[in-house]
Amino acid sequence: MTSSTKGEVVGRSRAERFGDAERRILRISKVMDDLVTVPGTGGRRFGIDPIVGLIPVIGDAISAVPGIWLIAEAANFKLPTVVLARMTFNTMLDLSIGIIPIVGDIYDFFSKSNARNLELFRTYALQPEASTRQHRLFFAGLALILIGTVWLTVSIIAWFIGLLLQPLG
Repeated sequence: MTSSTKGEVVGRSRAERFGDAERRILRISKVMDDLVTVPGTGGRRFGIDPIVGLIPVIGDAISAVPGIWLIAEAANFKLPTVVLARMTFNTMLDLSIGIIPIVGDIYDFFSKSNARNLELFRTYALQPEASTRQHRLFFAGLALILIGTVWLTVSIIAWFIGLLLQPLG
């Protein structure tokens, strides 16, 4: 580090820190999502995530740890909150679906949450002012789906209770 005299930069630049963080994140992303090319699939790759995911429940929890670490790295760059939320959603969706036997293992083969999160990191780490509109719209859509699902569930339960309470006759 340099001394803090007038006009002198203190510490490493954001670009230097970005380069170091990107290399660490890329390494983890490659190992988890893109380590091996599957012959005959047109370049389809997979990492250890689907393999570790074969261990029921514990394997998926273990494979979520690098994803959580990646989000922590991104948070150090003060990425917009909605982008960190999107990264968290990607990781938690991978964990949630990954827990389901067979379906989760297939999903882990095709899902690349770490690679998607790496791309989000690359986009927003050096340009934190970049538009986050698509991520805000994603969460607005998710909220609408959740509200619609709750409304539909309550409506079906109310309809069913109405059927049960009708007099038999």
